[in-house]
Amino acid sequence: MLEITFLDALYYVIIGLNFIVSIAMRRLWKHFYFIYFFVTIGCEILILKMPHRQDINNFLDVFCIIFFSFYFHFFIKNKIWLVSISILAFILSQYFLLMSDTVYSINTGIVYCCFLILISLTWFYEKISYQSDDMPILQSQLFWISSSLLLWAVFYLFRMAPMYYLQTRDENFLYFLKYTFQVATNGSYLLFLKGLLTEKI
Repeated sequence: MLEITFLDALYYVIIGLNFIVSIAMRRLWKHFYFIYFFVTIGCEILILKMPHRQDINNFLDVFCIIFFSFYFHFFIKNKIWLVSISILAFILSQYFLLMSDTVYSINTGIVYCCFLILISLTWFYEKISYQSDDMPILQSQLFWISSSLLLWAVFYLFRMAPMYYLQTRDENFLYFLKYTFQVATNGSYLLFLKGLLTEKI
């Protein structure tokens, strides 16, 4: 079993809170947040019990591409663009999984991050360009959730893209990136929690 650090424990508490809130607040059921957190927590538990099975993260990446494609379908106006990048991300993720010679496919993770960045920025662009009401953007649930996904994806790229390269060349810097990513991950899920607690979508 993996050694659990303070940041790891904090992460488990935060995603647990997100899961509880997504179940406890009935208005959130229609967006199926509880499914996302159930699968995420399930994968984390499996990785804790079987740390050598990092390929579980491959499943999580692909699941999240499908989930957030469905989720943002309700909020992004340009459906053709959303469907196009969703299909492309899914196809590329499958290709890199098949071609990967490592337990965890970094390229699949990078595809997932690029997908999150694109859909988050698309929502921000449409929200700013086509906003038809006077509601401040900070009162929108989607603002916090899109910010959460964007923050996580950007830091993931900095953490994971050079991972295998740095593993044999600069372990100290790799550790620094890992620590920074853990802090950013906790911050991103706190933003997600803020989104869940925000009433207006």
